[in-house]
Amino acid sequence: MDQPLLVVIGLLLFLMLLGSPVIFAIGFAGLAYFFVKPGMSAMLDVYAHKFFTGMDVFIWLSIPLFVIAGEIMSAIGMTERLVNLSRLMVGRLRGGLAYVNVVGSMLFSGVSGSALADISALGPVEMEMMEKDGYDKDFAAALTVSSAIQGPIIPPSIPLIMFSALTNTSVAALFLAGAVPGMMLGLGQMAMIFFLARRRGFKANPIAGLNLEMALHILYNAFFAILMPLIIIGGIISGVFTATEAASIAVVYALLVGFLAYRNLTLKALWSILDRSARTSASVYLIVGFATIISWVLANERLPNQLQDLVLHYNLQPWLLLLCLNLFFLINGLWIGDSVQLLLFAPLFTPILAAMGVDPVHFGVIMVLNVMIGLMTPPYGLALYLGASISGVPLGRIVVASLPFLFTNLVVLLLVTYIPEISLTLPRLFGFI
Repeated sequence: MDQPLLVVIGLLLFLMLLGSPVIFAIGFAGLAYFFVKPGMSAMLDVYAHKFFTGMDVFIWLSIPLFVIAGEIMSAIGMTERLVNLSRLMVGRLRGGLAYVNVVGSMLFSGVSGSALADISALGPVEMEMMEKDGYDKDFAAALTVSSAIQGPIIPPSIPLIMFSALTNTSVAALFLAGAVPGMMLGLGQMAMIFFLARRRGFKANPIAGLNLEMALHILYNAFFAILMPLIIIGGIISGVFTATEAASIAVVYALLVGFLAYRNLTLKALWSILDRSARTSASVYLIVGFATIISWVLANERLPNQLQDLVLHYNLQPWLLLLCLNLFFLINGLWIGDSVQLLLFAPLFTPILAAMGVDPVHFGVIMVLNVMIGLMTPPYGLALYLGASISGVPLGRIVVASLPFLFTNLVVLLLVTYIPEISLTLPRLFGFI
């Protein structure tokens, strides 16, 4: 590995460990390359060019659009409607509200596609309900954080869209491939709740006075939230529209539901939604632009070729390389965010694994699972910090309470890694691979 590349990687690690904002750490590390690499200082225009062309990709437009759609659906009261539907489905079981937390996140994932959005929207409602029902606050916060990582696995998924753009993999195939693993995460967490409910004496939480009329009313209220992901996924799979067009349709659909069906969306609320969405999207776009520079630096220094030569030299088998990459991503998740890992490493490792016979769709699901689990691992886990902020529970207590669910998530990760059919069966059935 040449000295300029070592300087870039070293500076990036140093700035990240120092607590510098991710955007600045990546930007300065990429800029440093042009001053330490002989002859590159006269080519600073490449830095600007790569920064803007990295953001100038059509599919990236889907990210702010899906963010807007999720914000609108949350603002018009979809959260409470989905929680009520979840109570109708599983509230009567022992540990009812714990199950409601998981099922609610599973349903809301079809609206937002983001783990942090799930926590922000569902967290206050679910944590308050669980606390009133006698659950410990740290357990409620830990379960909310853990259940939210289903969101970016179950389609529509913003991280899977990012992986698709970075590796030229079919977004429809990735969406289908993520459906079963995402549901497995939820089922694993529900299995842990089943065990804990009997040890800790959790009680059921059925809806009081439930009858057929009330059940139909709950189903009707949640109908528009359930219909939205069906339209998006159905349109993409059938080839009627692309992922970016699907995101646009999701926004239009959310606006129609808010203005015409529920009639509780105001222009003032819409302005606030657009403001929040613009801020969120701007940070993502800046990271995308600067990470594109880092990816170009790695390619210019032939790091992918060197890694491939290393794999061939040691004759690593695919199962062993996948295990090493799982550990690599999980360790990186302790201090690097999910989008940064995708932007830096997806283009780097996907060609290597594809050459070894690992399907890029399968690897995409594995990688997204890894970086989502990283959201609930300290010290950098953003989902943990958000859960602590909403609940008021110290971060350390949430980490301890989340360990059983971290275990179930890791079991699902291993199953998905070494049983490719879990991810690839649906894409094959629909003819995408």
